[in-house]
Amino acid sequence: MGRPSITGRYAVPAEILALKPSDIYCTVKAISAPSKSAGSKLHYYVYELIVSSNPDNPEKTKVTSGPCIGKIEGGAYCPNKTGIRRFKELKGEAVNDDYSDTAGKSGDNCLTDREKQSLAGAAVNMNLDLKDIDLQVKDYGEYAIVLASTGSVLEKLNKYFSTEDSKLIYALSVIYFVQDYTPSSYIKDVYDQSVLSCKWPNLGISENTVSKFLKLLGQHPAICEKYSQGLIDESSGLTAIDGHVILSCSRQNDLADYGNKYSKIGNKQLNILEAYDVISDVPLTSRAYEGGLLDKNSVQDLLQSFDFPKKTTFLIDAGFYSEEDLQLFREDEKRFVIPVPDSCSISRVFKKDLSFKNSFTYRKTDENGLVREDRILYAESTVSKLEDLYQEELKKEAEVKNQLLAASMETQTSGEKSKVKKYYARKIKRSAFGDDRVIMYRDEDMHDKMISEFREQLGKDESHTEEKLKELGPYFGIIILRTNRDSKTDTPAAVYEKYKKRWKLETHYNFVENIVRFYGLKTDDYCTMQGLSFLILTVGQIKAAFKKKQMASSSKFVTHLSTRECLVKAGRLKLSQHQNKKWHIAVSTSKTAELMKEMGVDMANDIKKLNAQLY
Repeated sequence: MGRPSITGRYAVPAEILALKPSDIYCTVKAISAPSKSAGSKLHYYVYELIVSSNPDNPEKTKVTSGPCIGKIEGGAYCPNKTGIRRFKELKGEAVNDDYSDTAGKSGDNCLTDREKQSLAGAAVNMNLDLKDIDLQVKDYGEYAIVLASTGSVLEKLNKYFSTEDSKLIYALSVIYFVQDYTPSSYIKDVYDQSVLSCKWPNLGISENTVSKFLKLLGQHPAICEKYSQGLIDESSGLTAIDGHVILSCSRQNDLADYGNKYSKIGNKQLNILEAYDVISDVPLTSRAYEGGLLDKNSVQDLLQSFDFPKKTTFLIDAGFYSEEDLQLFREDEKRFVIPVPDSCSISRVFKKDLSFKNSFTYRKTDENGLVREDRILYAESTVSKLEDLYQEELKKEAEVKNQLLAASMETQTSGEKSKVKKYYARKIKRSAFGDDRVIMYRDEDMHDKMISEFREQLGKDESHTEEKLKELGPYFGIIILRTNRDSKTDTPAAVYEKYKKRWKLETHYNFVENIVRFYGLKTDDYCTMQGLSFLILTVGQIKAAFKKKQMASSSKFVTHLSTRECLVKAGRLKLSQHQNKKWHIAVSTSKTAELMKEMGVDMANDIKKLNAQLY
């Protein structure tokens, strides 16, 4: 083995240098790689040298290392396909386009006998290992239907990012959508195996480039925020906001911390906070926060980072219930609908009187597409009225205590009585927004279902008894919502229906965790995690565009498939190269062909473009 120089590179023996081709200006580099036996082995790769001159000073020239054109192996120079192409170009001969960008063409038939004899002035070993030949089978179908239906996402990216950056973000998002979250160490293998490598052969996806790019995305949040702001400006104005916990498997992550889900996941967590358009079913923002940070604190950063349009209605979870957040949610004529936590005093007061005098019918579509009608009972009040009731309740409690105290002091002297302090009712801290509406709902079907499920568990443990059922049963199926939406425009039924749409964000987070599998991340770097959180946003947009195209199909077969079923069925179609050196698509069933057509894929045209290298 050669000895490394001061720079850490290995010296190339003269006998190896003598084997490099003489027709191309090039150099040989020695690279050490582990071998199966003890120690490591040196490999000698040949790189073309590129000479560039300085227009301002022609006497100054610069020599840089170009592409790898082969290697020295077995006592001879073995060119790769780039080397063969460059040899033909330098000879002034026509390059066979079919050969130049196609795998498996580096055998003896690629060069004439004269070319073999003249190349490097030495015997050339033209037989390459399989690992050195481009793949001749590629994943096609699943990528084709995604590319055909989600081009709008790439168009939006092009408005804010450079063409190359947009392609890279889009390609990574497509891979995550099709193959689940893929660590950077495996991303190149997935990319090379897919038709994406034919569409964008110069994208340069590798572990190093992807890791660096994700970090760059996190280091430049302003452009990512502009992209999200553009989505917000185009949104419907009915926006759900909620956080999502992601398990962190890296103890070194700057954002990883023990949070509210520790009892469930038993490890540190990261928090992702998103804003989501529940009408168009599209995520608008996505940002990573420290795992120990409460949602009601992180949302303040989110609302201050983006400009939501006037009269936006926020659909939010009880975790954001605080006076500070409610102030932010109402600024600039904005509206909100939020559940009142059970621990809140106005919730406890409201539940003491369960006399519902009004009702409406809520229609919803279940997972099988069937419409169900649920009877919803409701009662309405305001924050100030409920606070008055709570204050009166505290006064009555003080009076009762004083009465009991007076009764116990009847046998004592007047001097002893004078030393006893009276009870006074605590003055509550009133909300600055007493006019907010508070509406209590009870879903009768849900109430009956929960009663039935509780009865099935009676006697199985201490928490399921008849006494507990009498205590808790009346409150089953109840939710209390607070809103600042005007009663003249929004009936209690309209408020309820709006809040129920927030469930779309929960469905989206289920997709993020269980379908795309952004979970158990091992990312250490803060900026890289922020870059990944931006890709969670773009993957969500791809999902929305894909689903929109699928649901617009006139084929019931296509519309009844789940997203994963679409990808699996389309994934049966592979690209392959045979002896004629042309790409072919595997024979498909009529149903698979129907799916491809309904999703906008023209397979015959794709083949023409692939073989003309115009895909």
